[in-house]
Amino acid sequence: HCSIYIGFYGSAETGVYACQSPKYSSTKIYLYPKELVQIEIVNSKIIVTNLIRKRNQLIRFNSGDLGRIVSRNENSKYGLIEVFCSERLILIGDDDLSKSDIEETMKQIDVTEWQLIIDYVSPRKTNQIVLLFRYVKSDTNMSNETLENILKSYLQKFFANQLTNLSEELTLQFEPIEFDQLIRNKTSNKLLKIIDRRF
Repeated sequence: HCSIYIGFYGSAETGVYACQSPKYSSTKIYLYPKELVQIEIVNSKIIVTNLIRKRNQLIRFNSGDLGRIVSRNENSKYGLIEVFCSERLILIGDDDLSKSDIEETMKQIDVTEWQLIIDYVSPRKTNQIVLLFRYVKSDTNMSNETLENILKSYLQKFFANQLTNLSEELTLQFEPIEFDQLIRNKTSNKLLKIIDRRF
């Protein structure tokens, strides 16, 4: 069913257990094998049990994501799950990048303020993600290039492959800005740290 896939879904605790086929490319619906994993929805939270380790004690993991089971033939070997909200911002192969990863990384970078915009390269090219880091420099003599290289080195820690080898799936962009150029909530005027424009 997933011989041709465009995305994966999983977690550090359970590994990758679902994939997305071209049929569901415009959605957040993933296909999973029922004989390998059991998925429950409890108060909208996705609870996962890995059935591969049947000889050991089975452990139910709270993925921290919200979703629902999509109705499907009960006799089917595969189930469908729709993910509404995820701590993971992007998932490329077996590597993922979460909000906490970004926040922890930016603590290490000497900037006054920052903002991350996530988008696709284009509406038709949803297999390539763009991460645009906008930042307000602090009062240092560090060049933009040096700062951006430091940020890249921190981000590299979250990926098994070199970032340069992921260019077909992930594009990193950087934009030095002034403080008044930060995007804020139009109602509350609160600074928006992470803006996901994919959905």
